[in-house]
Amino acid sequence: MGTAPSLDSASLTARAAQARTHLDNCQLCPHRCGETRATGRGVCRVDTRTFIASEMLHMGEEEAIRPAHAVFFSGCTATCTFCTAARFAFRPQYGVEATPGQLAAAVRRRVAQGARTLEFVGGDPLPHLPFVLETLALLGHDANNAPPVVWNSNFYQTPEALALLDGVVALYLPDLKFGNDRCGLELGGMPDYWAVVTGAIAWVAARSPVMVRHLLMPGHFDCCTEPVLRWLATAVPQVTVSLLTQYFPPAQARGSLAAFLSTAEIEQAQNLAQALQLRLTV
Repeated sequence: MGTAPSLDSASLTARAAQARTHLDNCQLCPHRCGETRATGRGVCRVDTRTFIASEMLHMGEEEAIRPAHAVFFSGCTATCTFCTAARFAFRPQYGVEATPGQLAAAVRRRVAQGARTLEFVGGDPLPHLPFVLETLALLGHDANNAPPVVWNSNFYQTPEALALLDGVVALYLPDLKFGNDRCGLELGGMPDYWAVVTGAIAWVAARSPVMVRHLLMPGHFDCCTEPVLRWLATAVPQVTVSLLTQYFPPAQARGSLAAFLSTAEIEQAQNLAQALQLRLTV
């Protein structure tokens, strides 16, 4: 899967300095909130601070990355109507305000406990990219301190963000939830969803290992699952695909998303993935 960040400590420090410019003029995601970021008035409502909802030694992830030191950041660039993590995804000051030094110390503790990877999650980790790079710079270029980095994101990010991540991430773990712009906007709050997210996935897949997650959603096989799987098979056949079947309808869900995912829908997706000869994870 990869090793520690390929950049040395000095390069990570320089990259972190580049990333910090986005705290005052944020261009990390396509919302491009600019100067409103600093006061927490951007779409994600994350300001210059980082709050961590939780961090843990995660045994429930895919086999390739577990046990993972999963760091769940508060705040998100999406506004998914069916979000089960809304308590911290939509509340950017949920949890504990942290410093890079504090997280670096936690990473070392989790490595000693057996963490094989360092997984940045959310909400979404993207608004906290400056914080992440500062933490990695403190940990340095030592695999004993900084295990391989997993970037677990909705992948609604700009070329500027991708450039900052290049050479830092050992495994990209993007969500490709929606198969069209309408669902991306109406359900996820992300304009121009399809071009942005597929473009970002194709860009990293040409450079790094990638495992794409697709959440199966009730009533969304034709509009989302089928186009997602067909695109993956055609555009990036080298990636690993993880079909997530744990959809649970939150109280705020409406329409088909207020239902549970059926066994028939799961089998339909699995059969298509196998027919397309996708590389499915376990």
